[in-house]
Amino acid sequence: MNPVRELAERVLAGTPPAIARAITWAETADPRFPELLSILWPRTGRARVIGLTGSPGAGKSTLTAVLAKAARAEGRKVGIVAVDPSSPFTGGAILGDRIRMQDLYTDPGVMIRSMATRGHLGGLSRATADAVDVLDAAGFDDVLVETVGVGQDEVEVFRLAETCVVLLTPGMGDDIQAIKAGLMEVADVFVVNKADRDGADRTVGEVLQMLELGEHGAWIPPVVKTVARTGDGVAGLRAELDRHREFLSGPEGASRRRGRTVRRIETIVQERLLAELHGLSGSEASMSSWAGRIEARSEDPFRAAQALLETLRKNGAALAPTGGKMKISHIGLAVSSVDGGGAFWDIVGLLEEHREEVASQKVITSFRPVGESALELLEPTSPESPIAKFLEKKGPGIHHLCLEVPDVAAALAKLKAAGVRLVNETPFEGAHGCLVAFVHPASTGGVLLELSQPGH
Repeated sequence: MNPVRELAERVLAGTPPAIARAITWAETADPRFPELLSILWPRTGRARVIGLTGSPGAGKSTLTAVLAKAARAEGRKVGIVAVDPSSPFTGGAILGDRIRMQDLYTDPGVMIRSMATRGHLGGLSRATADAVDVLDAAGFDDVLVETVGVGQDEVEVFRLAETCVVLLTPGMGDDIQAIKAGLMEVADVFVVNKADRDGADRTVGEVLQMLELGEHGAWIPPVVKTVARTGDGVAGLRAELDRHREFLSGPEGASRRRGRTVRRIETIVQERLLAELHGLSGSEASMSSWAGRIEARSEDPFRAAQALLETLRKNGAALAPTGGKMKISHIGLAVSSVDGGGAFWDIVGLLEEHREEVASQKVITSFRPVGESALELLEPTSPESPIAKFLEKKGPGIHHLCLEVPDVAAALAKLKAAGVRLVNETPFEGAHGCLVAFVHPASTGGVLLELSQPGH
C-alpha cells in the first residue's frame, strides 16, 4: 500500500502515533503532506474549533484544560494545539503549556500537541491549520487552539477558529491593550479571568462600554467572568460558546466560513510564491542588491517587488519549452536485454534509431521513435544498476516517464521551492548528452519522472 494512504487510514482510525506523525509532516512541510491532506479532507469540517488568546499570565492554559475536562465529561474527544514561541536556536516549541496540562495526558480521549510559531504573526504557526484538520479527520469533536499570549497581532486566530475567546485579567492593562491590538474586532467572547481579583467588575464595565461604542455585526460579544483555577464561571462561558455556535448556523456563519477558506487559499499561495522565489538561483543576491538600491534611494520597494514578480513569471515557464506546450521525450522500459526486449517493437515497426551505453547509470539504452516521442529500452550492465534493482523487484515493464524541459536546473529549483520531493537536486549527463534529473514518485502520484534538457 502507498505509505501516504496507509498513514491516512491510520489517522482516520484515530491511531495516536499516526496522528502525531501526520502533524509532524505538516509542521516540517514534508512534501508528502499535501497528498495526505487530500485523502483526509473529505472527513474534515466536523470538529468544533475554539481559539483562545490573550496576554501572558491571563490563564489561557488553565482555562483550556478546564474546558477540555468539561467536554470529556460529556464524552467528547478533545484535541489541544498549544502554539508556543520558537526557540531562536532550535526552532522547537516550549513545553510550558504541556506541563500545565499534564493531568490530561492519561486520558486517551485527549491529544495535546505543542507547535512553534516560527516567527509568524498572530501566534499561529504555519502548520496549525493543518494540525487542526488532522485532528478533525481523526475524529476529535472539539479542537482547542491556544495561541501565544503576546497581546497583539492575534487576529490570525480568527482565521482558524469558529469561535475566538479573548482572555483579559483585572489590573494588567488588558482593557486598553485589547483595543490597541484590534482584538475587539475579532473576539466572539470576552473572558475576564481571575475575576476574584480586585478590579474585575471595572474591567467588565470598560469592555462593555467599548463594545457599545464600537461597530459590530449581528453578534455582540458577551463578557464572561471566570476563575479558571477554581472553575467558577466556566459553565456560563460554555453556555455562551454554545450560543455562538448556534448563531453560526445562520447566514453570517456561512459567510465567515467562506472567508476563512479564501484566506487559507491565499496563505498557501503566498507561501508557495515566497518559497519559489527563494528557491530561484541567485534570488538572495538579487534581493540584497535591490535592498541596497532601495536604501540608497535610487529605487523604491514597489519597483523591486515588481521586478522580482517578473522573475517569477519568467521562471514559471521553466518546465515548459517555448510556446508553453509540454513534450513527452520518451517512456523508459526496463528490460533484461535490449535485443530480446526489442523484438516485439521490431514487429510493430518501432525500430531502433540509437543505442548508447550510459556508464554513469550502468545501463545500455535503445531509443525507438514514436512520433515526436520515443520508447527507451533500458538494459542493466551491473547488478548495482537502478534498472537491475527495478527488474529484481518488479520485473520488466514501464520504469519512468521523461519530460523535455528547456532548463532542467531551473525546473528543479521550481519544483523544490514548491515542496516537491526530488531524487536528484543536481542534474547529470544522460543519453544523447542530455542533462537529466529525476523526481520522486512520492510527489507525482507513483510515477518516476525524468526531466531532460536536450544536449548540445
